[in-house]
Amino acid sequence: MCTFITLIAASDDLARINAILATLDQRGCARRAERDDTPSLRPHLARDEREYLLLRPPCDCGTFLGNALWHSTDPDAARAADLARYRRKGWSEARIARAMADKHRDRPPRSHPKEDAAYWITLMIVLGEGLGLSRLGLMHHFRNRDAGPAPDVVARCEAGPVADATEVLARMPDGVIHDFHIVGRR
Repeated sequence: MCTFITLIAASDDLARINAILATLDQRGCARRAERDDTPSLRPHLARDEREYLLLRPPCDCGTFLGNALWHSTDPDAARAADLARYRRKGWSEARIARAMADKHRDRPPRSHPKEDAAYWITLMIVLGEGLGLSRLGLMHHFRNRDAGPAPDVVARCEAGPVADATEVLARMPDGVIHDFHIVGRR
């Protein structure tokens, strides 16, 4: 399972969306849009809205979206979460011990996501203005692209003006569509 990002827009113009995304490819992210039709999202969309996966090869694992929810500063909490996850997977205690020892070897720190809040705010503003839309939805979710269940959408919520969305973007929970108002740059 990987993290993927879905854009909700009242537009059928996939070519225009991809042309706009191509202008933003300054950081080498090579993001593109692909039409999607997820049965669990259909009830949450207005009649004119369409669902687009915003793809970056190979996936969006490590994205800034929801980043504040995933990174704990408490090493004991992180260790307990790792232990619980390994046990849920049915791993033996010996395998868990090896995995934990391997995890704590000297390794370079993880790199930060290529996309920060400024990237996502700019992307949303440029897409909204380029498509002539005053509102766009954004959601990140775990999903297997080849098979498996579609994401379960928990809710759809108003996220306010995208220009002020740094905290909202960092705290986005998985599977929730956030509707941003495109008011432009400040």
